[in-house]
Amino acid sequence: MRLRSIIGKRWKAAAAAVFLSLLLFALLQFRSAGKAGQRSAVASQGLNHYGFDLVFRPDQSELAVTMTLDYRNGTVDTLDHLILRTWAGAYRSEETSPAAIDALYDACYPDGFSPGAIRLEGCWWNGETVDAAFADEAQTVLRVSVPSLLPGASGRLLLRCRLTVPKCAHRFGHAGDAWQFGNALPILSVYENGSWRADAYSPIGDPFYSECANYDVTLIAPEGYLCAATGSQSVEKRADGTQLFRMKALAVRDFAFALSPSWQHARKNLHGVRIDAYAPSADGAGRAADDLFRILTVYEKLYGEYAWDTCCVCAVGFPLGGMEYPTLIFADPSYFEKDWADTMELLLAHEAAHQWFYSLVGSDQFGEPWQDEALSEYAMLRYIREKYGRGAYENLRILRVDAPMRERIPERVTPATPIDCFGSYDAYTAVVYGRGAAFLLAADELTGKLDAFLKAYCDRFAFSVASRADFAALLSDCTGEDLGPLMTDYLDTLIL
Repeated sequence: MRLRSIIGKRWKAAAAAVFLSLLLFALLQFRSAGKAGQRSAVASQGLNHYGFDLVFRPDQSELAVTMTLDYRNGTVDTLDHLILRTWAGAYRSEETSPAAIDALYDACYPDGFSPGAIRLEGCWWNGETVDAAFADEAQTVLRVSVPSLLPGASGRLLLRCRLTVPKCAHRFGHAGDAWQFGNALPILSVYENGSWRADAYSPIGDPFYSECANYDVTLIAPEGYLCAATGSQSVEKRADGTQLFRMKALAVRDFAFALSPSWQHARKNLHGVRIDAYAPSADGAGRAADDLFRILTVYEKLYGEYAWDTCCVCAVGFPLGGMEYPTLIFADPSYFEKDWADTMELLLAHEAAHQWFYSLVGSDQFGEPWQDEALSEYAMLRYIREKYGRGAYENLRILRVDAPMRERIPERVTPATPIDCFGSYDAYTAVVYGRGAAFLLAADELTGKLDAFLKAYCDRFAFSVASRADFAALLSDCTGEDLGPLMTDYLDTLIL
């Protein structure tokens, strides 16, 4: 009896210990999952809010859009109009389409030019009809009149329009059976220095600039389509043979999405961050999800916690390789093939870095293009060094940084040249990516503190816009060095 009693007590104690361990593990898992997206949830307080109700009709190449914008005048000026950026309008003609330049035309329009369009159906402010008219030939600057809106005052803008989707392998369009809507939905411009920004939708670089806002989006689409999108989503089937996607994104700079009926899907989880990959094959989707998992793990170590609860990559026609949007990456289908696995990893490492350097910390991508592209290129090199060691890093540095520093560039451009001054993608890539990253490598070699600086940079300017002056001041504070002359040498000086 005594032996059985001792064994029984020991068994009960062991069982209790196991139970407590499992309970603690579950609580930690719950806490970890709940933490994902916490930064963006906190940052979402007080931001402008977009509601979009979308109906996708692929048989008509059309997207019906109803937008509701709850806007608060956060400027110091009384406003009599708002400016919306309607970049989808640029695809209406060969003269204005960013995909119709000579270097891209054949790849983006393999069957010849296909026009897109935006057609306004009505605009209302606080329930009253207001005037809305395009202020540019490309129809990317929509001026909406509003009654005098004092600083701090709020109102609701309702806009209805229809988008015609071009047959075009670019940010906005469709190629094969994938439909991509990047820079497609109307979005508020940035108000700076007493006026709204109205930069042209340049064919080179990333010609979009915006502030963080919250998004609630519904999308009706035919059954059988998968949707890759900014933010989280749920889907339900409807009796009429369609399906309803409900999507939500907090504290993001834009909302993009893509659809296809033939994608294969893979998913991974990184402490509550849902990683999704949509690709032509299950193997391709699985490799991409694995890559993103590894990449985000390294970047969290280097630059701080990933700010949202989802991260997604999808295959769409995009001959330039990849394109970043908040929590979402577009990648050309060829990159998902097994023979392109190494190239895909590099592409994802660069585009995923934009989730910190563009999506989290914004910058003026028109006037200082290096401030997101060079930082993302540098982060990609750091990922390779962390994951594959010094040898792989040095080999890649020779290709991506040293070679551009020696290349003869016929254009008079530097990494800090505004994007509309670049005449070719080759010059843009070599100068902004390669020579811009060279500055960051030089700063790291001089101080040994660039990782600490970039982590502080992501923390200090999270969900806001950092100017070049902000960057330079924090760099000086973090390194204890005046790196102004080094920045001028690398970012502003022509290499002849």
